[in-house]
Amino acid sequence: MASNDTWKFPSLKAVFTGLPRELKLPTGKEGKERKVTLDNTLYSVSFYPYTRPREDPVFAVVGGIETIVLRPNAENGAEIIQYFVDDSPEEVLCTSCWTKDKDTGDPLLAVAGNAGIIKILNVKTGKVIQTLTGHGDEVMDLKISPEDPTLLASASADSTIRIWSLDPKHRGQPCACICAGEGHRETVLTVAFHDNGRYLLSGGMDHIVNLWILPELPAASTGSDHPITVIYPHFSSSMVHSNYIDCIAFHGDLILSKAAKEHKIILWQIQNFSSAAPPLPPSRAPTTHEWRETRSAYGGTYDRLLQFSAPDTEPFFLHFGVLSQPNIHPVLVIGGTTGRVYMWDLRRVENAGNNPTPGQETPEAGAAGDGGNKSGGGGKGRKEDEISDPFALIKPHLVQEIPRVKTTIREVGWSTGGEYMVAVGDAGMVAIFKRW
Repeated sequence: MASNDTWKFPSLKAVFTGLPRELKLPTGKEGKERKVTLDNTLYSVSFYPYTRPREDPVFAVVGGIETIVLRPNAENGAEIIQYFVDDSPEEVLCTSCWTKDKDTGDPLLAVAGNAGIIKILNVKTGKVIQTLTGHGDEVMDLKISPEDPTLLASASADSTIRIWSLDPKHRGQPCACICAGEGHRETVLTVAFHDNGRYLLSGGMDHIVNLWILPELPAASTGSDHPITVIYPHFSSSMVHSNYIDCIAFHGDLILSKAAKEHKIILWQIQNFSSAAPPLPPSRAPTTHEWRETRSAYGGTYDRLLQFSAPDTEPFFLHFGVLSQPNIHPVLVIGGTTGRVYMWDLRRVENAGNNPTPGQETPEAGAAGDGGNKSGGGGKGRKEDEISDPFALIKPHLVQEIPRVKTTIREVGWSTGGEYMVAVGDAGMVAIFKRW
């Protein structure tokens, strides 16, 4: 990969709707072709994160009762390598994330939805190897710890977050920690780990963002029927957003988040928070004895840094994707309700704030690719990228239209090295993008 390619946006390579009807399914054990009728909304896409960049990328999409595992290829756009059907006909799967077996290294996929049950699928064997129960309502989001592939976080409509141990020795009682009590009052829609695994963000229908400091896990109590309960988050605010918070992510120690009906993604920071400092003890978490719209153990409140204009993103449960890898420009992407994908090169925005000297500017967005790309403007210090006003909206650097698709895009995911991007949405739509 040439150094001047690190900034390039991906270009659309293939689009499928009603995916299994267009691609051949693997045959069943009896050798017969399996019949399915996938036209459900696909809510989630996730790439297997444990391969080296640009090495055999594999991704999963989920919706309705189906989970489909695919590999991009040049001939058909993608090939199906594994397929699961949930045993409950009423299930609507809406979230998934990858991990791997601690002992064998087999690729595992966690999936969940409105049944409130998390299932761990072995993608190599095609079997369900574990079922996690305990939530009292729908499971809305799943994330695996970047530091420990045996630790799984789940967000639920029962207003709690659970941390599960997937270590086989804890299989009898896998719930290791519950974040509940004074965090959320309504459905928790989204969670995100910090890179160090000790901090967890959450957002929900109560318009609240929380930062939880997790105990060191697994703990001595893990595997017993006495999971650790974290009652108070160390930061909590209802001031960042004014509607359902449905997507959140760390960007270093900064935070990216969005809410329904706001048509924007916000970059912000918790004042005085630094992951380089030791985690604060539970005793420092602010209580709710005195009601405040923002409570923080770090002193102060929060700083709004930037806002990215995201048109056509009014409904809730639309998830952005962030590419963040060494030696590649970080890219923020979200899809909307009209089949458009909006992209920002975050390095370009950073350079605009640093007043880059000639020769250091990001190349033109219009060179990103073919077929439906619409540049939001040049890369050389656009006025729209000015970051001195935290309430100004930064327009997308590129808008890509998916031809003949005017449906809602629910989630966007990136392969480990950033060479592939996949968007999924209503009517079983899968769009595969590629760079380089």
